[in-house]
Amino acid sequence: MCLEIFIFFIFNKYIMPFNKTLWEYGRKIEDEALPKLNKHFKTNFLRNDNDIFDIFDFTDEDKKMIVEVKGRKIASDKYDETLITAAKVMAAQQKMDDGYRVFLLFVFTDCSKIIELKPDMSFKCKLVGYNCVQHYLIPIADLSDFDDYNVDNDPIEEIELEPEPEPQLETTELELTNPSMNGISQ
Repeated sequence: MCLEIFIFFIFNKYIMPFNKTLWEYGRKIEDEALPKLNKHFKTNFLRNDNDIFDIFDFTDEDKKMIVEVKGRKIASDKYDETLITAAKVMAAQQKMDDGYRVFLLFVFTDCSKIIELKPDMSFKCKLVGYNCVQHYLIPIADLSDFDDYNVDNDPIEEIELEPEPEPQLETTELELTNPSMNGISQ
């Protein structure tokens, strides 16, 4: 798994041409997302600025949380799935093994959606582009609206319901018209 990640990033860094315009677009989305992420998660996410090819965008070492932000130039309902490179998911798995919680934030043109990756998740796989880079297809239906996402799964409000009344059962006597039916005899 580590070799696949290494090859992916070496390939991206030295073989694929760098698209500065696309990188700047993504960076702008990340910059806009950072204060919202910190407020929403009550964290102090810091940008991973070691290299433009860092695997993840933001990390809070104290809370052991990571967020990868993916900007999309389409509405959230354009397709049933969204892509992420398999190498990012594999790297996320390694971080989860080290005790981190890893989130993917997809910023669409109409809304932002989020998912927390879990060790038992699985996604369909697809090879994308001229270089056949392996990607996972994450169903949009599995993403939560970011503004409504509850990171701790705390109940938003406990509502006490009155118990349902016991159903009243009616009894009816049945009369057999054929006493020899089903082996029953008088």
